[in-house]
Amino acid sequence: MDNIIFSLTRVSDAIADKTLYRASVQTNGTLGRDELAKRLAASTKQAVSLWKYFLDALSEEIMTQLLAGYRINLGQLTTGFAIRGAFMSEDEPFDPERHQLVATVRTLDPLRSAMSAVRPENVTLGLSCSVAAVMDAVTKRLSEVNGTNRVLIQGQKLGISPDNPDEGVWLADPKTGDVVATATVERSDSQTIDCVFAEPPEPGVYTLVVSCRNGMRESLKPAVAKVKNVVVKA
Repeated sequence: MDNIIFSLTRVSDAIADKTLYRASVQTNGTLGRDELAKRLAASTKQAVSLWKYFLDALSEEIMTQLLAGYRINLGQLTTGFAIRGAFMSEDEPFDPERHQLVATVRTLDPLRSAMSAVRPENVTLGLSCSVAAVMDAVTKRLSEVNGTNRVLIQGQKLGISPDNPDEGVWLADPKTGDVVATATVERSDSQTIDCVFAEPPEPGVYTLVVSCRNGMRESLKPAVAKVKNVVVKA
């Protein structure tokens, strides 16, 4: 039970001079009908199309019975409707401008028992990376690279997933921050990135940007490290 992680955001320091933080659970993404059907099919050996039909029928029936005034018991949880908003008298009718019909979910004992074993992990401090050196792998010069040579980046909490478009290495205009040239990452781990620019950038002075999740899940916002005054030679 180690798949629940969260990060903290500062929200206030007004109570007794203490800084307070709000926890935000980071999800693994959203499972839609198609993905659920594929997973159920894989575990039961039944056709994906059959599970899609079943899930569609179940979803439709739950909605129908909720609107008919029933509370639905799904074994792990129950769902139903509640009304929010104050009523000023016993005979006051529902007023859409002052009252709201909302769906509610309550956990039942099997799910509560499973939840009690979960120990969510705080990954706030893990969402960082740093670059200690940028070196031309051929000339061995620091912060000065030839546009066609391999670039070696060393630091801490690096590691890039090439399948994620918002992770990577690129050169940015130091004034506007616009991407000037993107590197192809050939190898990376927590301390080293080997990369090369697919299209050699024009000679000049740039900001090198490294964006990575440090091996964390895709739902987390990537950490970014910037190195100013990286010189590109012809």
